[in-house]
Amino acid sequence: MRRILILALLASAATVAGEVGERETAILFAHTTKGPAARETETRKTREINVPRIKDGVIQGYAVMLLSYTIDLDALKKAAMAPDSILVDEAFRYVYNDDTIDFDHLDRFDLARMSKALIRSVNARVKGDVLVDVGVDEFTFESYRATRERREP
Repeated sequence: MRRILILALLASAATVAGEVGERETAILFAHTTKGPAARETETRKTREINVPRIKDGVIQGYAVMLLSYTIDLDALKKAAMAPDSILVDEAFRYVYNDDTIDFDHLDRFDLARMSKALIRSVNARVKGDVLVDVGVDEFTFESYRATRERREP
């Protein structure tokens, strides 16, 4: 009977020791395998951007954009200037200078390409990797005629 009792106590002690050892190993492994610290980012929005669409010397309408963007706060501290107004300027230039945009079929416009181009150009102007991502919240076209009709009572 004593032998069975001692054997049961040894088996219980071995089980508890194995569980404690596994837990300590998992904690130690978790502390040593942490990757690089995640960068601290902040998401912001631009004001509404109105880009005139001119064809044959006449205003056809306005492209209306609202962008959201993510910036790296650590890189912002080291940058030559803040990217806020530069992003608006670059987005305006991109849409104004792109004659391939079909405003009758904006669903075919490559927003991802525009986003990557804006990130590249803004980061080049601020001399740092401040801008992380650019998202398009709104991108529409309002014809000049519709704009005038809305203004007139």
